[in-house]
Amino acid sequence: MFTFFNPGWITSIILIGYFLLASNIAVEKWLLESYSLYEINFITAAIFMILTALQELLNRGSLQRIKPVSWKILLLISMFTLGAWHCFLSALSGISVFEFGAMSLLSPVVMATLAMLILRESQSKWIWPAIGFGIAGGWLMMQADWQGLSSSHYHAYVLGALIFSSLRWITVKYAGENVPASAMIFWEPVLVLTGMLFFIDFAYLWNRITPMLFFSGVLLFFSRQCLVRSYQSKVTSATSISALIYTKLGWTLLFSYVFWGTLPEPLEWLGVMLIIISSWIIVFRTSLSSKIGSIEQSNNK
Repeated sequence: MFTFFNPGWITSIILIGYFLLASNIAVEKWLLESYSLYEINFITAAIFMILTALQELLNRGSLQRIKPVSWKILLLISMFTLGAWHCFLSALSGISVFEFGAMSLLSPVVMATLAMLILRESQSKWIWPAIGFGIAGGWLMMQADWQGLSSSHYHAYVLGALIFSSLRWITVKYAGENVPASAMIFWEPVLVLTGMLFFIDFAYLWNRITPMLFFSGVLLFFSRQCLVRSYQSKVTSATSISALIYTKLGWTLLFSYVFWGTLPEPLEWLGVMLIIISSWIIVFRTSLSSKIGSIEQSNNK
């Protein structure tokens, strides 16, 4: 019987979420040529809250589900979001979309470490070889674009974004279905929205607003819809979801070529192949291991 929480369906939702997230990276890289990171963060946060409220009104006729259920959880998510967004845009202002995508391959390692420490998740034997292939591929790709210490602080921003993002998603996983996804998505950018009020000249921004600025917020909103619901699902682990971020790299590679005319070096192509191997291991081998484990548990009852 098909359900939304079927593992195969959840995997599809995760992949769509990461595609939208990669699209948002490309759009925001372009926007940084004309807008400050504070202006982009403010508009994105405002779009988040407006679209979430509108979605609830259209689907349910009320805003009941976005009422704060647990202020502690919601403020933690909002705090981690503020840190992740700031580090993300700071990094993107100094490195390419493709390089950012390569650096983001560290996300499964960060997520796996934090998930073990905080969620006490047990790791499938196939997770670690898959992550190893992914990290090796990402490392090969970064070698062709390495600029030494002159770009090291941008890479530090990437690491900061990955840590904050991992903490945010672990908090979402911890909250489970006790806190509605709509409430999480609505309150997630509240600290971003509040904090940016002190850094923006609204008259100046209003005269420069373009549809693309709003489109960036829309992309990020729908990607968050996909990923929040996936992390809340009981049939997936935080580590396995994060590992599928490797697919996002393929999209950033495509966008780098289409919009900026850059192609990977041969060493980077080798890295891409390792990334593909990693993603296939995550999607198929971990799924197979889970099914075998379920069968063994049934037989032991």
